[in-house]
Amino acid sequence: MFEGSLRSNLLTSLPALALSALLIILTTYMSPNFLSDSNLTNLSSRLLPIGLVALGEAMVLFAGRIDLSVGAIMSLATAIMALTSASLGWLAIPLALGAGLVCGVVTACGVNFLRINPLVMSLATAAIVKGVTMLILPSPGGEVDYAFYEMLFGAERLLSAPLIISLIAFVVIAIVMNWTRLGRSIYAFGSDPRAAFANGIPALKIDLVVFGMSGMLAAAAGIVLSIRILSGDPLIGESYTLDAVSAAILGGVALQGGRGNAVGVFFAALALVLINNTFNLLDIDTSYQNIAKGLIFILALVFFMRGKAEEH
Repeated sequence: MFEGSLRSNLLTSLPALALSALLIILTTYMSPNFLSDSNLTNLSSRLLPIGLVALGEAMVLFAGRIDLSVGAIMSLATAIMALTSASLGWLAIPLALGAGLVCGVVTACGVNFLRINPLVMSLATAAIVKGVTMLILPSPGGEVDYAFYEMLFGAERLLSAPLIISLIAFVVIAIVMNWTRLGRSIYAFGSDPRAAFANGIPALKIDLVVFGMSGMLAAAAGIVLSIRILSGDPLIGESYTLDAVSAAILGGVALQGGRGNAVGVFFAALALVLINNTFNLLDIDTSYQNIAKGLIFILALVFFMRGKAEEH
């Protein structure tokens, strides 16, 4: 039986929720600026891109796969926006999303038709996408229409477009995974691919869905980044690959597949954003941010893999 029950998956969200609450309490106590309108607005704007890319990574992990191309896809999306938004306007957004979808489909096809391990195939996709991005935008530049910025980041308050979009995205994925046949199929495939196939769940369909969604959500995250910096950057997404995997694992998504929930991923993404924010507010060397994230990633792996072993 796959481990996709709502109750068990919500329980795996508790560590991420506890970490987020602890960070909020500590930072509020140590920095009077934490609860300022400008800082809360900054938190919501930074939560959106990491939340979107983490959701896409979680979808892949639910199915027992992994996608290490998400950072490269984010960079590609910023380049597309920077080079086309001035001339194409809103059409630049579906163009960037379509590029992300194509990248995901390429990975899915490589996994199924060429029988390449998902980790290796996604790394190959990342290398190809990075090369294409460097060809079309060798260095940071280009220009994103300021109207996009006004629309997304114009309101300086916590309950603004970035937070609303984040909440909607997580709610939609939570509903899909827990109350639809597709979600149950993804959980079942991640828990036991052979049993899922025997019950009529084709691997190609699942891979096309999860890698396609991962590519599109990574592209959406890149679109958000490009709007925030009003330009493109061929390397800006590189750090987000580890953040996406870390948020998924910390949120209780099993590397082996078949377990996890969007709720946990939301709180884990929030925790990573809070770590960055806390270090910045306390004026701590940013190099320690990566150390902290790496340690949290290791602890999350140890905690959830131990829990998995005890269940069996």
